[in-house]
Amino acid sequence: MSHRFTAIRAAWAGSTILAAAAAFGFAAPVAAQDDTAATEDEVAATLAAHRFYEVFAEPDPAVTTAASAALARIGTSVGLMQAADLTLDALSLASIYFLAAIGLAITFGVMGVINMAHGEFITLGAYTGYVVQLFVPDLTLSILIALPLAFAVTFGAGVGMERLVIRHLYKRPLETLLATFGISIAIQQILKNIFGTQARPLTAPGWLDGALSFNDVVSISYIRIAIFVLALIFLGFFLWLMRRTRLGLEVRAVTQNPGMAASMGINPDRINMLTFGIGSGIAGIAGVAIGLFAKVTSELGSDYIVQSFMTVVVGGVGNIWGTLAGATMIGGLQKAIEWLNPSNTLAAQTYMILFIIAFIQIRPRGIIALRGRAAGD
Repeated sequence: MSHRFTAIRAAWAGSTILAAAAAFGFAAPVAAQDDTAATEDEVAATLAAHRFYEVFAEPDPAVTTAASAALARIGTSVGLMQAADLTLDALSLASIYFLAAIGLAITFGVMGVINMAHGEFITLGAYTGYVVQLFVPDLTLSILIALPLAFAVTFGAGVGMERLVIRHLYKRPLETLLATFGISIAIQQILKNIFGTQARPLTAPGWLDGALSFNDVVSISYIRIAIFVLALIFLGFFLWLMRRTRLGLEVRAVTQNPGMAASMGINPDRINMLTFGIGSGIAGIAGVAIGLFAKVTSELGSDYIVQSFMTVVVGGVGNIWGTLAGATMIGGLQKAIEWLNPSNTLAAQTYMILFIIAFIQIRPRGIIALRGRAAGD
């Protein structure tokens, strides 16, 4: 009897193994059909390499309640960490938009010039950083040299553009738009002729590699942190320039009433030239920062010109705090839409533009409206 029970148990075990093997796609060891079929030992070895779990129903309701509460706490914690990570991404993107738009906030917001070539000044700054790294192998030193050099190059380009074209088109926004758009196309073509159509590397220093990780969910790259710090530096620089220097005083005077400023001995042409040059120079520095994580091509600036204009208009024309608020709003909105619809970034851009159009209908002067005499212009 015991021998018969042992044989039955062995037969049952063998059939179970064969059934499991069949579930995983292994052929049954039928010698009559295929001499190369797997043996029971081979099937057993294959099954031993896998793990099988049983569904366990806990009869004690106290245990299941505690487990459900623990899972809920874990889900809440993970959700909060994902929200924190999304907030960091939004602030990072907002700092990039602010850095790209702060130069435009000067030329468009203060001077009222629609400069469609602003994106090309960003591209010129990025290519300046690339050229510097060709001659300076030390990456940290090359970036330190590239930042002021990019400002000088784009400042000179902006001054030349203002003297040759823009100053003849003040108070004529449509002509200014068309002229600067043509200049942007010309600059793109010149850059293609010089550097080609392939992307050029602008390499970040080694200490900017990696990311600051708070846990498995929340992290931010060191390059984004550096751009955030650079945006804060330029915010402070702009506030100091406009409120603590004679140039800033003269810029505000010319912005509010050019005729009265001229009667007080201020040269409006000189102020406009310097203002346009400073705005263009800041765009060049933004190009170096953006080039550290983006592909440096002749179309680099085209990816940021629309967001720059939206940032300035939504925030409030002529107000640096409005530009900051606009960059924060657009960056946060874009990241939120991408999180809701991660598979289609083009749709996220479309939804963001539609939202901004609706927002401008409600607040046509932006988040922080310009006050005083200049608000009536």
